[in-house]
Amino acid sequence: MKKLLIVCFLILFGSTSFSQYSLRAGLGIEFKNISSFYDYINQNFAPSNNQLKNFNSAINFSVEIDKSINDNFDLGIEMTYGLFSYSYQFNLGKYDVSINNFMPSLLAYYVLNGNGYQFKFGGGAGLRIINVDEQLPSTPTSTSYSSTDIGFILRGMGNTQISEKFYANITADLRYDLNSDVSNGNKTLSYPIHMKPVKFNSFSVGLTLGVTYLF
Repeated sequence: MKKLLIVCFLILFGSTSFSQYSLRAGLGIEFKNISSFYDYINQNFAPSNNQLKNFNSAINFSVEIDKSINDNFDLGIEMTYGLFSYSYQFNLGKYDVSINNFMPSLLAYYVLNGNGYQFKFGGGAGLRIINVDEQLPSTPTSTSYSSTDIGFILRGMGNTQISEKFYANITADLRYDLNSDVSNGNKTLSYPIHMKPVKFNSFSVGLTLGVTYLF
């Protein structure tokens, strides 16, 4: 993975006869399924009238830089930060959990250019660095768990020109992330009865709005 990152970095920032860059920033919402984690919440903390559904909303922030290799092919590097949280107040205290997901990715696109617009279709893969902070009822401090794994993206993107260099951007994603269990040292986040590890593999559908700057 490290060698692939180096090769893609050299391609992205190396000089070519056709070199145009684009910088995109966006705010998105995704509907995410983390089935094992949702079961853990529903079985142990969520009241019967407030159970988590199969897909729940999360927000993300992303920054991406792409380089045009030719008229119809772009390479890019993206950094996305995703956030999901859940809390419930019990008589004995508050249960609170948050998931912070750092998702750097390498991307490749097929590009269609028009007069004042651009479409990109492609995908990629990258590391998925997940941090889970959980505070149990009647416990004054939270416990942090983490893991690092890999994830994949399929993406469609549209840019519409709003000035000479700026474009309005809309991006649609399908993501599948392979974050299995999370741990804190030798302690793994597990179901309290049978001690089976909670899995954080996830599938999500997302939509991002933002701006793109061409230079």
